[in-house]
Amino acid sequence: MNETEFILALAKTTKAYKWSVQSNKSLTGTAQNGKDRGKKFDPLTAVCRSTGNGTYGSTSRGQKSAAKQLDVSTTLATNVVNATKATSNRGNYQVLRGRMKQALGVSVNT
Repeated sequence: MNETEFILALAKTTKAYKWSVQSNKSLTGTAQNGKDRGKKFDPLTAVCRSTGNGTYGSTSRGQKSAAKQLDVSTTLATNVVNATKATSNRGNYQVLRGRMKQALGVSVNT
């Protein structure tokens, strides 16, 4: 799965998750259906859950497992994780973060 496919798959999760930017600027989605209702997921684990590839926690280990199930490269997985956490306001992370927020309909200014 490449970046474009990931963004498209992420955009399909808007009905199953309530997406928001937390106070620490991390992008998280709260599950609105299934047995995991109310639990928080990051974009990588949310896409894995919504595509039926398993449910993983929003930990480093969970993100790596989800990336492996989605057949995402380690570089893209790292970029998604860093964009989710807003670790940098420069370069690829910020561009990817903007694309993810736009696909999810989250306010771009936050």
